[in-house]
Amino acid sequence: MEEKNIPQEELNGEKGREEYSFLQEVIKDETVSRKRLKGGILRLLGSGAVFGAAASVVFCAFTPWIEPHINNNPKQVEIPKDEEEEQPEKEPEEEEKKKSEEEICREMLQSLNTEVIKVKRGIVSVSRAAGEGKKEEISGSTAGVLIADNGRELLILSDIVTAKEGEHIEVTFSDGSSYAAAEKMRDANLGLGVYAVLREKIDKATWSGIKVVEIGSSNSVKSGDTVLVLGRPYGADEASGFGVVTVDEEYIELSDGCFKLISTNIAGNDSGSGAIFNRRGQLVGVINRLVLGMEGNRRVVGYGISDIKSSIELLSNGSVIPYTGICGMDVSEELMGKGMPKGIYVKEVEPDSPAMAAGIQSGDIIVGLDGKEIVSLANYHSILIRKSAGEKFTLQGLRQGAGDEYVDIDFKITVGSRIKIK
Repeated sequence: MEEKNIPQEELNGEKGREEYSFLQEVIKDETVSRKRLKGGILRLLGSGAVFGAAASVVFCAFTPWIEPHINNNPKQVEIPKDEEEEQPEKEPEEEEKKKSEEEICREMLQSLNTEVIKVKRGIVSVSRAAGEGKKEEISGSTAGVLIADNGRELLILSDIVTAKEGEHIEVTFSDGSSYAAAEKMRDANLGLGVYAVLREKIDKATWSGIKVVEIGSSNSVKSGDTVLVLGRPYGADEASGFGVVTVDEEYIELSDGCFKLISTNIAGNDSGSGAIFNRRGQLVGVINRLVLGMEGNRRVVGYGISDIKSSIELLSNGSVIPYTGICGMDVSEELMGKGMPKGIYVKEVEPDSPAMAAGIQSGDIIVGLDGKEIVSLANYHSILIRKSAGEKFTLQGLRQGAGDEYVDIDFKITVGSRIKIK
């Protein structure tokens, strides 16, 4: 191959510069480039921060209206369980000890009034309302509690409200606005129901006055504790008040369970409704007409929240509460000393109940469930509440024979539910 020599003059001359111009190198000022790069990065970061802040504001403002459209499947409601250990009360500081009784009372009242303002946002009114085009007013409102938000609906716990033909259920929030509601589920045994209002129907102005209540523990409530009562404790107009717990070991026996009550020194009547809160604004009791009617007194009494948490969770998720219809009592140490076996003494069996269908009779003693020992109504309820309607199980019982000896007897039960009010 012939080697081609390029003359030096061509490289140095005009011709050389044209032909080999691609070999020329441009030297840039690195200081200027870095400044431009730094400025661009800062502008980009600044724009991102402004955009992010704006997006956050818009997201927070419109979440209540956007969420129902992008989340058509409600979340499973979980009612928080009681904490295993309650935090002990702190010893008063030296400055607190120096305060006069009047100052302490004034500060306590201010604190309680602050909590009342907060928890009022979680108290609503549930009532029957006439159908469209009808103007007549329907009486009989009951106070309810905003118990949960499943992402699609706001859920309200209250006494059972039944709409008649041509009527519907209506919920009125703290700002006075009313919305149609649907029954999620009810339990006639407890006398409680859960009602749902669609989130997408609620106006922007109403949202500022809505707050789901914080659920506390009634097991930590003691005699002498200060409590707040909100709702309709006198059965008519909305009201709120302060008082103290008078009895902390009072119970009501219903079918399939024994439930702790929160009793107060606050005046009320047997048509009252509403909720009981502790000093921290946590829900600890639910006022119920069934409880007030059985008590037959003029003070505010309600279910302790801890004993009905599992039931509320089931109702909030549209599930029935398992029911067998056994009305009983725990066999006491005294009765065991007289020869009665340990377990649940059956005082009565609900008519047309699963227990009656299984052949359980008054005087029987329930000692086991599918081989698990049953020692109390609370023990029985804790196992039954995990069953489902239609599920079958066997109760082990004892029945007194002719010679006063107890003989074994098994009962085959199909779990039912109690929705209808007698």
